[in-house]
Amino acid sequence: MSITTPDTIALRAYTEKPNGKPVAQRRGRKGLDEPSPWVLIFDTETRTDPSQALRVGFYQLRHEGELFEEGAFFDASSLSDAEKSDLKAYCESRNLRLRTLMDFNANVFVAYGYELNASIAGFNLPFDLSRIAIHHGPARGSMRGGFSFQLCESRHLPRVQVKHLSRRASLIQFSAPWKQETPRGMRKHGLKTPRHTGYFVDVKTLAAALLSRGHTLESLCEALDVPTRKAASESHGGPLTETYLDYARDDVQATWECYAALVEQYSQHRLSTPAHRIISEASIGKAYLKEMGIDPLLASQDVPRELFGCIMSTFYGGRAEVRIRRTVTEVIYTDFKSMYPTVNALMGLWSFVIADGFSWTDATVETRAFLDRVTRADFQHRETWSELITLVKVRPDKEVLPVRAAYDGKVNTIGLNYLSYDGGIWYTLADVVAAKFIGGKSPEILEAIRFSPGKPQSELQPIELFGNPDYRIDPNKDDAFTRWVDLRDEAKANKDPIQLAIKILANSTSYGIFIEILRDNAPKPEPLNIFGPAGFIGDMQSTALEEPGKYFHPLLGTLITGAARLMLALAESEASAQGLGWVFCDTDSLAMARPDGMSRAEFRLRADRVSEWFNPLNPYRKSGSILQMEDVNYAADETGRLEPLYAYAVSSKRYALFNTDAEGRPVIRKASAHGLGHLVAPYGENDPASGVPDPVAPLDQMGVSRWQYDLWYHIIRAALEGEPDYVPLNYHPALAQPAASRYGATSPDLLAWMRHHNEGRDYLDQVKPFGFMTSFSALPSTQRPMREDLTADPNRRGRPIKQVTPKPIAPFERHPAKAAAQAFDRETGEPVPSNLLQSYQDSLVRYHLSPESKFENADFYDRGETRRRHVVARRVVLIGKEANGVGEFGEKTDPTVTALLEISVQKA
Repeated sequence: MSITTPDTIALRAYTEKPNGKPVAQRRGRKGLDEPSPWVLIFDTETRTDPSQALRVGFYQLRHEGELFEEGAFFDASSLSDAEKSDLKAYCESRNLRLRTLMDFNANVFVAYGYELNASIAGFNLPFDLSRIAIHHGPARGSMRGGFSFQLCESRHLPRVQVKHLSRRASLIQFSAPWKQETPRGMRKHGLKTPRHTGYFVDVKTLAAALLSRGHTLESLCEALDVPTRKAASESHGGPLTETYLDYARDDVQATWECYAALVEQYSQHRLSTPAHRIISEASIGKAYLKEMGIDPLLASQDVPRELFGCIMSTFYGGRAEVRIRRTVTEVIYTDFKSMYPTVNALMGLWSFVIADGFSWTDATVETRAFLDRVTRADFQHRETWSELITLVKVRPDKEVLPVRAAYDGKVNTIGLNYLSYDGGIWYTLADVVAAKFIGGKSPEILEAIRFSPGKPQSELQPIELFGNPDYRIDPNKDDAFTRWVDLRDEAKANKDPIQLAIKILANSTSYGIFIEILRDNAPKPEPLNIFGPAGFIGDMQSTALEEPGKYFHPLLGTLITGAARLMLALAESEASAQGLGWVFCDTDSLAMARPDGMSRAEFRLRADRVSEWFNPLNPYRKSGSILQMEDVNYAADETGRLEPLYAYAVSSKRYALFNTDAEGRPVIRKASAHGLGHLVAPYGENDPASGVPDPVAPLDQMGVSRWQYDLWYHIIRAALEGEPDYVPLNYHPALAQPAASRYGATSPDLLAWMRHHNEGRDYLDQVKPFGFMTSFSALPSTQRPMREDLTADPNRRGRPIKQVTPKPIAPFERHPAKAAAQAFDRETGEPVPSNLLQSYQDSLVRYHLSPESKFENADFYDRGETRRRHVVARRVVLIGKEANGVGEFGEKTDPTVTALLEISVQKA
């Protein structure tokens, strides 16, 4: 099937609510922002039906770390008289306080958490908060898009609001109660008691921010090496035995120990921002910038929004492509050292971070001259990189440029393609230079704007990381981007575990915070101002509202990613000059390909030359090239010898790297889980597919789980045996079972999926916010068995009655087959038989054929080199945020987030 090249391209717009005030310009929080010495830790155990209603919970109240009260609480309507009696006996035997849910909510949760300013901690706190609520509704104001939970019957006691941000983080706060909290004397003088929003710490969230990876409570206990470990339990929903209650109680103790360890670890940063304000790695980076006295751009300068519109239209994120597709190819895998800190340093962008703003001027004549004369060799000199702080308006005429379009006819993706357009489009100068080096020609420059930093801010001050004077950073004197990487290299050489914290700091301040866009889904359309490459476009009504994050600085965001794309273009060009091809690139990495007929020794020599080309660009104290040979190029044993490495790439971010053993079987070194993460593991780590060799390295280092590793093994094995189109999916019996995914009711819109199920049920029996279930996909109607209708009239003529596709869901269950046995239609409530559900085999049947639609010769069954498309643009549209998060290396695709707007742009 041939896909038609699109003729509509999309550019990012800048949007803003009329008369709105950006986060950076809002007044800081008033009053106390430190919790008291009290800490409340709690956890809940629930029913196993779709409601996941509370059965019993355990809690600890601690004062200055010492246990003050330990107890349990329960929902009487969820327990039988016998279970209540067993729970009472258990608590009495262990000297635990037993409370009803309402008693716990009013006299522990609110009394200590709200009135005594206690920290409230839990693991996956949104779920536990929703279990203790007696009612919920949609949150309003800044928490719109989240939930508001009622905990007590009295309206004079506060509710708790929770807004889901990502799978690792949520915003949590107390709402203002329905009572006057400001004493009359203060009111007479026009004073007001500052609103108290609480001190909530989700241990899962804090761990992800400090350790740079997600954890279960079990894995976190192991990572932090705390005394209490989370035990496994298969008794959820069963009798309240002593063993089960011990398990639930131990979970609270384990959570406390992890909380205490993480808070202690965070305290080593010596930051004034309290731990309850840390919800991501970016939060840590922002806290450090605050500590250095660095104000956000929008707090220092009121930048014209028309300029933001122009800047945002040049933003494209990281580059990820496949050049040699579905063909086993020997490679040398390289990776740029700290790509974003590196390009920041080379362009001197720290001066913009600490500046009181920036200025801009027309530089059309100078930029045209620069583009005409610049060569690849010039970019081995650091001073050349400082010329890239420029945006250019070009008239493309079949030059290789980033092009965002719906190549598959559905979803916008970005491809480096030939572009022609009879009008002007803005790009970073780095992209236009890359076009010259990759495609041999650069577009006509119609206009160029060069930017310069303002004066350094007046309140800058040095900091000492972790209180160590050897780790001092002075924002006035140091380039913090290079300083952080240097300190990490030093810590790594000394095997100091603090290297991880420094790595997080370097990554979290070098890109994502500058391009952060906060998304707000309004219940009904609201006015929105739209700014595009030509300035103010107009206004519209939209439910998809956006506002810039606190440290929003789109100029830095687009310059950084543009320079990173240029860095890859330089590597690609130098590899070509050395007679080498490449299989794939992924933001900061390039897999160089060994050509047919070239000896292995010659290949390695030429790959070394490509790497050495970048030696002069190293801005760090540790010598060497910034284009580094990754560890997977070397044998998995301790010999340190170079081992022939092969790549098999299907599409962007969907590839594997492997060696071969003496029998010619693949030995996987690195693989991608892209496109598989939505599926629940069909089988466990301890039940691998037979005939698949054990991994030679920990799976988390490879980037996959065991079942994903097994799948890649068979994909590669099929390719090695000359059958790349056919991958047998019968190598494990679990793949024949229905394919399960996890559903979470993390927003009012997602909870609305279950509205038919919830209708007419008591609140206790409803699916509630942050509940999770197992979802399935129904087979297409053409694959479903025909249902025999015994009441049908055999003489009836006309078309057969159309089958309604069920929407299957089931109570959460870790074993897909067990979950499938309980599947029901979430709209009708009718059971859905397992034979109507797609299996893992059905879901994975085309995984190894996934097309790279943005290029030619990249459809399902195509193999070999992909070819860049020639996009002849006849229409340009503006879109909003394409993703729900910004990661270390660019925006993370989220197909559930639709484009904000689409407006035609007139030709320039």
